[in-house]
Amino acid sequence: MRKFRTVILFLVIYLSFYLTRSYNGNFDDIVIVDESEEDRMKSAGGAEKGAKKGLDTEAASEAESEAEPDAESDAESDAESDAQQLIHSWAGDNENLLYLKIGIFLCLLVVTIANGVVGRKTNRTIALYWLRSCKDIFLQNFAKLGNEKSFLFEKSYDKFEFYCTGRKHCNYYFVNLNLCKRQCLWRYYLLSHFVKENDSMSVAIHFDKLDKGVLCVFKKHQKKYIDCRFPNLNKYTKMMAKKELKGSYEIKGDSNEIMELVLNGKILNFLNTYDRYVNYVCITDIALFDSEDRLSGEKEEKHPSEQKDQQGNRGGKHKFCFLNFVIPKNVEDLRTLVSFSIYMIDACYCIELSEKVRDHVRKMRSIVEKEDLRKKQQLKELQERKKAQKLQEEKERVEKMSAEQQRKYEEKKQKKSLKKMKKIKIIKM
Repeated sequence: MRKFRTVILFLVIYLSFYLTRSYNGNFDDIVIVDESEEDRMKSAGGAEKGAKKGLDTEAASEAESEAEPDAESDAESDAESDAQQLIHSWAGDNENLLYLKIGIFLCLLVVTIANGVVGRKTNRTIALYWLRSCKDIFLQNFAKLGNEKSFLFEKSYDKFEFYCTGRKHCNYYFVNLNLCKRQCLWRYYLLSHFVKENDSMSVAIHFDKLDKGVLCVFKKHQKKYIDCRFPNLNKYTKMMAKKELKGSYEIKGDSNEIMELVLNGKILNFLNTYDRYVNYVCITDIALFDSEDRLSGEKEEKHPSEQKDQQGNRGGKHKFCFLNFVIPKNVEDLRTLVSFSIYMIDACYCIELSEKVRDHVRKMRSIVEKEDLRKKQQLKELQERKKAQKLQEEKERVEKMSAEQQRKYEEKKQKKSLKKMKKIKIIKM
């Protein structure tokens, strides 16, 4: 059905481009201009001029009486000519072509609106299918589902959020349903032939307790997305390999021990069995996002006395397990994916690394943080040097100015500073 609608859409677009072309073949490029009245008057003799003057005096009274109706008729004729010119500019020599263009535009508008309504309804149906298929699983494992108003929150036409809490070993369980943009006519029917999109679910599980370690298992075709999703992953991890895992996966981790603890038994069997649905699984006790690093840096500036403690436990609140799956059409497969995500709560909580591995991870993270601090310091020094150089150049330029130019420059600078001061809100204590 989707292919049939795509073919119909291409046909409508083709006809719109083909039929809306304006042909002006009936008009010649050479325009013949008749002799004007002014030229004929100039060529006439002196006797004719005298007679003309006499006739003009007689016709003056008649012209005054007919001036008002002539003005109205001229205005009406001008309006009609303007409308005809507008129609001609749109349709050329054929007025029916204008109505054809309007009809095609209205058809496209109706198709776009109808597709938006149908696409939104389809996405809502998929979201409800996901919730109804797994609602009993969530009720068995969590004390509270959704918010007071509804279980699912429709963030947009293609994004739905689900939140639940009240379970041992985790603070909350959050799901983001990323569905295809079925409401967008061009993206869903045209770009989908070049960019493959699937309905997916992203799960984020937050922990109070999680041992030091970072492990990410992802599909090879998801590598670019992983680099964008977790930009700091490459700084703290290295490429790893496991023979028992299918070749369609890649592994990044900061220690071999965490890989061996996680990728065995039920988790390993699940990844190999349901590999067609798995996009990635990531376990981390530190922030892997640039925005989170910026926020932690702001907190360090506000609380310098706690800076050492925060460096020792960088991203202390960022203990997460992230999972991303394709939403299957089979209900049993969907329930299996959701059950596995809940199983990961206890599996991640029970990870226990040896003290030797913890010390190694701390050491490696300390090296990375020192390198980041050094780069930030270099960047700050470079910015300060550029600022000082700019001030020096400005000072030299002012010294070369005349007294009058310096006075105008100072006035301009003072006005600029006053304008900045107006934007600052003065709060009285």
